[in-house]
Amino acid sequence: MITEKPLLGYRILIVEDDYYQARDMQKLLELAGAQIIATGAREPDLASLLPHGRIDAGLIDINLGEGLSFVFARALRDHAIPFVFLTGYHPSVLPDDLAEAPCLRKPATTKRIVEELSILAAGPN
Repeated sequence: MITEKPLLGYRILIVEDDYYQARDMQKLLELAGAQIIATGAREPDLASLLPHGRIDAGLIDINLGEGLSFVFARALRDHAIPFVFLTGYHPSVLPDDLAEAPCLRKPATTKRIVEELSILAAGPN
């Protein structure tokens, strides 16, 4: 159980195709203080999200039911929005241009996911 709020004030988006994992992750991140601005099973249209306020970080799966996809990760990167991959795949599947992105393997602990997102959302020191 999360008793502190390390994500308080941060706006996070979740892209995960497994409904139950997405729902559970949303609840856990909200308990950590995050405002979840979008949860979806498909790569959202980033341009439609940007006018609704800042996005502090993203938590994204790389297989959204139709195979591996890195389109949304690249869109986030191009807009300087930090993200972490949360996936069952080994980090070696990441393409060279995204190889430096944080990558947590499922099943990752809530503590580890919250820590990574809080570091990313806080930005560079």
